[in-house]
Amino acid sequence: MKVKHLYEVKSPNGPWYPFWAYDSRDAKRQYCKMRGLRPSDHWTGMSMLTARKVKR
Repeated sequence: MKVKHLYEVKSPNGPWYPFWAYDSRDAKRQYCKMRGLRPSDHWTGMSMLTARKVKR
């Protein structure tokens, strides 16, 4: 069973947004869905985002 972790996702000029996700890729996909972006877009998709796991 996979465990979800808390990730912070950020676009190049935006604030950090928290997401519960299985991995950083899942967190980035959730961010794209929230913002209405296409994950495969080279300029605004997942390749331009930064995701980091929040340590407790």
